Amino acid sequence: MQVENRDLLHIRVYLGCLVGVVMVLILKELKTIFIPLALAVLLYFLFNGVMDRLLKWRVPRALGLVFLLVFLFVLCYFFGLLIYTGASAFINKFPAYSQTLARMLNSLFEQLRMPVVDVERFIADFDWSKSINTITSMLSSTLGSFAVFLGNLFLIIVFLMFMLAGRTAMEGRVGRAFATRRAVQMLEVLRSIEDKVQHYLLLKTLISLLTAVVGAGIMWLAGIDFVLFFALVIFLFNFIPNIGSIMATILPVLVGFLKFGLTLRVLLLAVGLSLTQMIIGNVVEPKVTGDNLDLSPIVILVSLILWGWMWGVIGMLLAVPLTVAIKIMMEQSPVLKPFSELMGAARPPL
Repeated sequence: MQVENRDLLHIRVYLGCLVGVVMVLILKELKTIFIPLALAVLLYFLFNGVMDRLLKWRVPRALGLVFLLVFLFVLCYFFGLLIYTGASAFINKFPAYSQTLARMLNSLFEQLRMPVVDVERFIADFDWSKSINTITSMLSSTLGSFAVFLGNLFLIIVFLMFMLAGRTAMEGRVGRAFATRRAVQMLEVLRSIEDKVQHYLLLKTLISLLTAVVGAGIMWLAGIDFVLFFALVIFLFNFIPNIGSIMATILPVLVGFLKFGLTLRVLLLAVGLSLTQMIIGNVVEPKVTGDNLDLSPIVILVSLILWGWMWGVIGMLLAVPLTVAIKIMMEQSPVLKPFSELMGAARPPL
């Protein structure tokens, strides 16, 4: 009997792994559908509290939905405008940055006493338009998921509006579709996912905003270009665990290096941005968020790689909340609960 139970458990585990692999492939192949849906769900978690507050203030539901719709369009327009103007300004300034690079290369070659051609003339005669087109195509390939996001913005908002409009009827539908005990359990799981993800998103948004504001002040004092654009980059990349802060620091430092060369100002810029990321990320954020997510660092890293492989940069941004939701759902299954415990953060010994 024990052997049969053990074999049955093994079969369930193998089937679960097979279903997991199939789901990953489906999510990757149908990402044009699932990315807008996932973004709409996360926006729902963010704006659900706002909708509740508007209803408490006796604002009609339809008027509240219109308000959120207008706010989303204004926010997306602002972000899109900032990204477009920043990228355009960078392309226009790129030849000027090349002159600084040429002087540094000339100085380096002179110190090494290497017989080289005139680097400044080489860079001046270089086909920058072709180079820029190459860089643009590389960015389009790397950040293709952002194009998917912008292209499906209308679909995201439609999903979100339907979720916000029909959320009060959700409990009734679940109660009619399942037995009482099962319905209560499902509603508890949904509330747990909503509470944890909403708490994470709200705190992460505030922390990312704080990091972006401090970073913008440091960049403004350093005198580098595109301060607002890089502040937006810091804000967005701060949602990507582990590597996001590194990427957000490298980009403005690189622009400062191209503008001023290897100077004390650029070194102070690098130190200031790095200290900001370390203090806020390693001191402030853990004290504010605590162990609310209950995810181990290795699980966060693996989820970052997996969701990034499936959905690109958007997947990296969504990796943590999606993994939290999966972990909570796994806790409800007797077979998958041990794996959910393995995904949890380290706990002090009893």
